[in-house]
Amino acid sequence: MTTRDVRLTAPGLYTAAGTDPGDLWETLVAGKDTRRPTEALAGPWPEFDTAFLVDDPDAATLGVHRRVLRTSEKQARMALYGARLALAGATERGAVGGPGWGLYLGLPTVDEELLRFGALDRLHKVAGSPGDVAALYGREVPPFSGLSHLNSTAAAHISAVFALTGAMAAYSPFSDAGLTALIDGALSVAEGENEAALVGAVSPKVHPLLFAQYEELGWNGAVPGEGAAFLLAEPADGATGSAAGSGAPGARLAGYGRAFGAGAQDRSEAIAEAVHAALETAGTDADGIGWVLPDAAWTVDGARAQSAALDRVFAGAAPRPAYVTSERATGVLGPAHPLAHALLALHGLASGRRLVADGDAVREEALPAPRALVLACGARGQVCAVVLEGAEK
Repeated sequence: MTTRDVRLTAPGLYTAAGTDPGDLWETLVAGKDTRRPTEALAGPWPEFDTAFLVDDPDAATLGVHRRVLRTSEKQARMALYGARLALAGATERGAVGGPGWGLYLGLPTVDEELLRFGALDRLHKVAGSPGDVAALYGREVPPFSGLSHLNSTAAAHISAVFALTGAMAAYSPFSDAGLTALIDGALSVAEGENEAALVGAVSPKVHPLLFAQYEELGWNGAVPGEGAAFLLAEPADGATGSAAGSGAPGARLAGYGRAFGAGAQDRSEAIAEAVHAALETAGTDADGIGWVLPDAAWTVDGARAQSAALDRVFAGAAPRPAYVTSERATGVLGPAHPLAHALLALHGLASGRRLVADGDAVREEALPAPRALVLACGARGQVCAVVLEGAEK
């Protein structure tokens, strides 16, 4: 089967650090604290006094009626805003939308997954009474709200507002959903299923029940954040007259890998397997990677597994690639975190620069190889790895 070269362009980012990958880059280098107080989220975790919050987007900026927005979760509104940011640049280059435009969206199942009995029991003990828990739980979970509610609302609103009526999909397997959407969206364009594909992911909204659900999954106390990250996958050959195929500057998805490790013991092996697959499909090896953006280490087991896997893969690399995560400026963004890292990587590849974690600081330096590796490590053991490639300098 003949495939087209796909370029990733039009980044749209909505986080506490700003609405552009350049904003996030500058925030990390400057070391700015973008956390906000969480008094409005008073609940059973009073010691958790800050989070990386974003404002609820105004209805006028989204292009949908207020009555519709009132029926939506905050994630759906954040996703709609992130999509608008990404498509704004594409609109300037030509027509956007139609049957050839697809939508691939990563969503946070963790925010709508019903609490298990163990988590509910701990919630009772912290909150003090079953009545307090019932009031909190009833406020956050609408009656008859199934797991597909967020998926259908966010995907339907985005596709309707921007007339994206091509092939589409929504994913919500915890935090690997963003990279899954990126891989499938890019492949849909490469294989001719779509003329272009809008790819995005959104974080959970921050509320007291989120912490109970994170604890059930092995949360390590990392500070959560809210946000959305979007980009456009389009053919690089300029073959069409629309915004897609315009040959706009961007990087390409050079390789990818997926794996699954059900438990803590085999998770490191799964991550290494996914990285090796991504390197192989990209036609490179460990020496060809100049920058690694790991997933936010929001579980203890996940952090250990990811670190061990990367140590193994890059043990003999010369020079060893630099590592950095955006967590200190955005908080942990769930499904949107790896995709925000992809946007940060695109920004660095375009300028031949990378960010390096140096203790508590982040510094900028030249990118020694025109490739970056981005990881997503889901809470239930699923793993995605992608290699992004820029132009040779």
